[in-house]
Amino acid sequence: DHSTDNPGKIADRIAKNCKKVRVIHRKGDKGNKKGGVGNSIREGFKNAHGNYVLYMDCDSHVPTYIPHFFKHRKEADIIIGSRFIKGGSAEMPLLRWVATGSFNFLLRLLFNFRIKDFTSGYKLYSKKMLDRLKLESEGFGIHAETPLKALSKGYKIKEIPIHYGKSCKKSTLNYKREFLSYIKPVIAAIKTRFLGL
Repeated sequence: DHSTDNPGKIADRIAKNCKKVRVIHRKGDKGNKKGGVGNSIREGFKNAHGNYVLYMDCDSHVPTYIPHFFKHRKEADIIIGSRFIKGGSAEMPLLRWVATGSFNFLLRLLFNFRIKDFTSGYKLYSKKMLDRLKLESEGFGIHAETPLKALSKGYKIKEIPIHYGKSCKKSTLNYKREFLSYIKPVIAAIKTRFLGL
């Protein structure tokens, strides 16, 4: 995609030695595809095979939790790696603690859901369920859009505890820019749940 630390080149080198790795380059020669984590994740969902799809932030999440996700895969349609349930933890700046905590609290208040960490970037999905969700977020809001739309359709979600580590590079999350990205799926969920639209 539009990352500045060459993940595409690194992934290509890995793919040469491991045939199970398939690399997708979104940007193209003319840069005619939009950037954004939501666009990248939706592209990954579209190209994924198999019965389950897992995504994670490679700079903050560790792969050692992956077996734990798959251990619980038949218990729900989405397994969320949660920072905020018992046993979970996170290394985040104060501003992010406040913003993330407030947003998750707002969602629980609005919709009476028991989910503690809607905004986690570490989730395992049923591919069958994913194919039935019409996802639209271009930015970080996709982290909230997927569970909100799944719950609105009656799918089940389970949280398991994870540790969210401090990124080895400076965060690219711009709170002002991403505010609308997070609010859009909330407005859509309000229209669906309370207005029947």
